[in-house]
Amino acid sequence: AEAGAAEGVKFDLGLPADFVAKQKALGAVSLRKRKRDYGPIVYKDAHGKACFDEMLKNEQEFSGEWVVFYHSYSCAAILYEVQAAVGSVLFRFKAEFAGLPRILAHGFKHIPDASRMLEEFPKWKDQDHNPAFKAVGLCATSGLLAPDSEAPAKSVFLAGYSVGSLAGVLQKLLGAVGVPKGKIEGLAKDILGLSSKHGLDTSGIPGGKKCKSGRSGHMLQIFLRRELCDKYVYPAFPFGVPDKKRDLPLSKYLAEKSPVEGQVRITLNPDVFLRATYARMFTFSADPTYHKNRSAFIKELVELLEPILGDEAVREKAAKGIFGGKPPEWWTPEDQSDKAAMPAGRYASSSMD
Repeated sequence: AEAGAAEGVKFDLGLPADFVAKQKALGAVSLRKRKRDYGPIVYKDAHGKACFDEMLKNEQEFSGEWVVFYHSYSCAAILYEVQAAVGSVLFRFKAEFAGLPRILAHGFKHIPDASRMLEEFPKWKDQDHNPAFKAVGLCATSGLLAPDSEAPAKSVFLAGYSVGSLAGVLQKLLGAVGVPKGKIEGLAKDILGLSSKHGLDTSGIPGGKKCKSGRSGHMLQIFLRRELCDKYVYPAFPFGVPDKKRDLPLSKYLAEKSPVEGQVRITLNPDVFLRATYARMFTFSADPTYHKNRSAFIKELVELLEPILGDEAVREKAAKGIFGGKPPEWWTPEDQSDKAAMPAGRYASSSMD
């Protein structure tokens, strides 16, 4: 049962035990009727191979009640990390485990889910390059090892995948999440300095630096409860064109067909994807230094933001700005960063018990 958006979406979760047991027995979806072939680029790289091993281990753990998708990116990493840190302070987002691609909820009032996106899509001559899509949508693939015509995970992981200029975007983001205007430029410089310290490639941002390894790629592994798959995700061809052949619906395709392949478009509504009950995400970085340092970087990034978002009135204003009005009922105005903490073993478990 779903409540109104102002109160925050709510879903009754529960799948038949025999269905869950069957999916667990089938195992990691990326390995169903597919060899564990990482491709020459990843296989020859010890760190890349270890990341893929870990992603497939996660798939096995979450194979019962969850679907999985993969989003490749590079230059946008700094934006995802800042949004994750803001999400930690304001909304208990588990930023130590993953970046957050979307936090500004304004666009989701118009396009809250996949069915609404599919209604709007025919109007977009530029397809998934349309600003309305970029405000709410995310391009992803449905398998780690599957071939893909645009961005196969095992080909793009080390170098990353990126589209468009990020000039001025960091400053715009900081303003949108409640940072006072007079503090935006100074904070942006501090964030870039902190990124350089920990090895995060920020070369896509004016004033940013390349990481020493030259590996700017990242992979976001996204788990979503099976019950929510068809509401927030649709199968797609390149540029977001709907793929009706896999729309059985998509949840049925992912559960019953193998090997799975093909792209998807996700309506990454923060009212759902901020909440570990409904979604879990994991960031894997191609640069070994940053991958190792990421949790420390996020901790220091949260510490940078806390003095600015440290006042309850500022946090409330920021939350209203992010959600374009009244925040969901699950939100409370106190600093959430300590409450966001969760042991890695619990977060990486398919059960919240």
